[in-house]
Amino acid sequence: MSVARQLAQAVLGLTLLGLVVRLLLAAVRDHQPAADAEAPPRADTAGPGPPWVRDQRGGGVLPGGDVGGDVQLDESFSVRFWHRDHPGALVTYRYYTALDLDDLTSVYLERQTEYLVCTDPADPGSTEVWSDYRYETVQRGFESVEAATATARRAAEGHLACAEAWSGLPPWESEREGNL
Repeated sequence: MSVARQLAQAVLGLTLLGLVVRLLLAAVRDHQPAADAEAPPRADTAGPGPPWVRDQRGGGVLPGGDVGGDVQLDESFSVRFWHRDHPGALVTYRYYTALDLDDLTSVYLERQTEYLVCTDPADPGSTEVWSDYRYETVQRGFESVEAATATARRAAEGHLACAEAWSGLPPWESEREGNL
């Protein structure tokens, strides 16, 4: 076998080995939690701006789950904001189609606003320290569940800013600082 052929085979072998190593690294990374990629930036690197920053995971709007209890008729759509100075403070708006239990022919759009303080913004549900909820009717008079659900999605997609006056601290810390 010529030296040139042996050299070509060695180069080809090393190239294939390099590709296998890249594939293995990609597979290992896919199975590791990506907490750093999903956590909001640290407050000291966020720069000036409004106190609430929209979370852009999933394009900014994610499925919101079953939050409306007995009145919820279809999927909810959520949009989340984190506090610039307190990244563990989150405000999540969830829009969903609801049924008026006093008039079973009346379908409306409801919004749940969740205030939450957690220790890990990448996993708020498991690291919750405090939360509170508010519910409000956004719009009434829909002809169908489908029309209200489409409006719920558009409402979440269009919710680009958080204007909550909440300091981002749980009540016991807000009272201590005089910021209720």
